[in-house]
Amino acid sequence: MPGLNKNRKRPKTIAFHVSNEEKIAIETRINVSGLQKSEFYIASCLDKKLEAIGGKFGSDRLSVQLENMNVFLRNAEEIYNQNQKIIADYTHEISTITKQLNDLNEVIIEIQKENLEYQKVILECRYFNEELLRLMKENK
Repeated sequence: MPGLNKNRKRPKTIAFHVSNEEKIAIETRINVSGLQKSEFYIASCLDKKLEAIGGKFGSDRLSVQLENMNVFLRNAEEIYNQNQKIIADYTHEISTITKQLNDLNEVIIEIQKENLEYQKVILECRYFNEELLRLMKENK
């Protein structure tokens, strides 16, 4: 607890807030450095050059951290490969659907052309019917 032991070498406490991502990044750097948290924070804030400290404990911490990073990278690579497969599958599906839509569009255009021809024939028939009716009325 802050302020309980005034005879400490460092009796003052400093605290600050960070995001979860920042906390993870800071803790990773602390683990890789091999320093204690307080020493790391002090050195970072005072622009001191930070160097990784050797020794069995520091080496073990570094080894664990490197293994964690390696696992993370393997998982990221696996996720990337899975996403690439999914993207390729979706691209193929979209290409197939686009081709089907283009084929349907061509069929629709052909049907519309035929429809126009039928409408033309219907209009001609109406015209001839009207002419026939007119001629029949004249001949009566």
